[in-house]
Amino acid sequence: MDPYLTWTINETFSLFSKPHLLVLITLFILFVLVYLFREYLRKRPYNITFRIVVILLLALSEVSFHVWFIFHSEWRIANTLPLQLSSISLFLAVILLISKNKFLFEITFFVGCSSALLAMITPELSYPFPHYRFFHFFIAHGAIVVTAWFMIVVEGYYPTYTSIWKAFVVLNLYTTLVFLINGLLDSNYMFLMEKPMSDTIYTYLGNWPWYLLSLEGIAITLFHLLYLPFVYINRNKRPV
Repeated sequence: MDPYLTWTINETFSLFSKPHLLVLITLFILFVLVYLFREYLRKRPYNITFRIVVILLLALSEVSFHVWFIFHSEWRIANTLPLQLSSISLFLAVILLISKNKFLFEITFFVGCSSALLAMITPELSYPFPHYRFFHFFIAHGAIVVTAWFMIVVEGYYPTYTSIWKAFVVLNLYTTLVFLINGLLDSNYMFLMEKPMSDTIYTYLGNWPWYLLSLEGIAITLFHLLYLPFVYINRNKRPV
């Protein structure tokens, strides 16, 4: 068995290790490149090519994830359905890149970016570099954030303050649905029934169900922080 595809591992992911920091630096560099080449990316051939590449990255990451689980005979309805916030954000990002729908942008920007950025900074991940799951995790989450950044600096989409509350309502409606599904399947999607075992932000938020209330506060705080730069942007102008 290829050691990069195994189910069991001898080492575990280390928070803020060199590979982890390198991933975060790479994401920042991608942000800078998209911004610097924004005029080229507005031209039809480059625009379409960029969107197709990101869509393929997102789709392949999700498909390969399920193939990997099936290959190891570990796919279970109670833990592998695409119900985690990262999976839903991934699907939203794909549809956004295809449709360029403004409402989907608002949800992807606030819900997708906040969850993806938080996941990349404090990953719920066991597999270290250079295991497949390491690359899958950061490519999937990073592509969601890059999608939102592309829609802002290239396509000129801006959230409004109302967008925060739209996203918050959608997030809570989806959370309620997943909570009910967890009850039916005896599952723990979105970690609504218990905290993850690895060292993440959940570790510092108290026990169930109090950490769920803490997450509500964190979500609305992150939404406002993401919106803060747009307070000073003239929404009648394209990004420069």
